[in-house]
Amino acid sequence: MRRGALIVALLVAWAAFGFGINRLLDSRKSTLIQARSAISPTKETPAFTLPGTIWVSQGGHLYKLRGRLFTDVALPAAAGSWIQPAIAGPGQLLVVARAAEYSDIYLVDASGAVRQLTRNANAAHVERNAWSYWPHLAADGTTVVFAYDGPKIGTFEVHLAVWSGPLSGKLESTQWTTPTSYTGGDVAPVPLLDGGVLYSSYSITSSEQIVSRIAAVARPGASPVFLTAGSDDCGEPAVSPDGSELAVVCTSDTQTARLELIPLVKGVPGAPKVLIRSCLCASPAWSPDGSSLLYLAPADATGHFQLWWLANPAAATPPAPRALTTNLDLDATSPPAWSSA
Repeated sequence: MRRGALIVALLVAWAAFGFGINRLLDSRKSTLIQARSAISPTKETPAFTLPGTIWVSQGGHLYKLRGRLFTDVALPAAAGSWIQPAIAGPGQLLVVARAAEYSDIYLVDASGAVRQLTRNANAAHVERNAWSYWPHLAADGTTVVFAYDGPKIGTFEVHLAVWSGPLSGKLESTQWTTPTSYTGGDVAPVPLLDGGVLYSSYSITSSEQIVSRIAAVARPGASPVFLTAGSDDCGEPAVSPDGSELAVVCTSDTQTARLELIPLVKGVPGAPKVLIRSCLCASPAWSPDGSSLLYLAPADATGHFQLWWLANPAAATPPAPRALTTNLDLDATSPPAWSSA
């Protein structure tokens, strides 16, 4: 009986202790995060105006920013979450619709009409569902370059590789790269003006660490040329419209990142320049004329990703970046798309 009473007393004491600790922690909570909850882009007024039109993704919706007004593009919610827009010609976008077990690429025009370009769902065999991400239109105006983890062979493993195909035909036509197993593969491909492709290549080091290097291939099946070192752990490449500058996000196996600019001379990388240090930068994207950069990063302790603008990044001393938004919660893995019109 004494032992039972002791156990009950201890349980009561632990419960009281836990209640007291929770009350103490609750009293110490900052009100900053609670006061800065995210809002819909349609309710946000950007801090300044940028030329042209910018598309971003938040909460599965695609939004268009023109002037100082965000508009919900109102794409069909049944297809999934709309992310990763890319310019596909005047008045057209390539966009990914991500469902729970697969994703597909769509062509969207200015009227909001959509045309499905891939069909990665397999109702009979879920393990054969596939994922398509990061679509971009190549310089020829007819070829789509993207990351794809099919065709599946009956497993749930995801090994993304770089693929391409005609905009008017079967997108999964040509495989460019062979990914390293159990790393996630080759992601974020960007077509180059000379017909090659640049992408983030994940691999496993001798110490069993997974790292990303920026790689380039001149043609399908060619051996990759690595532009960055594994120790830098760089990814999320964005190439300027004239092909002379490469923006990347590097972590060097740390808890923060840095936004770097690498000059390219006929595809050969020069010395990198750090644009922003110790940040949570993500998803850089160039302006249509190549004179400035957009990227995503938090603006305060909420951790919500905002849209930031950096003018003249190629300057010897670029100006400080400016936050275009302050109250949003943009999808960090969905780079902005920026057109001149």
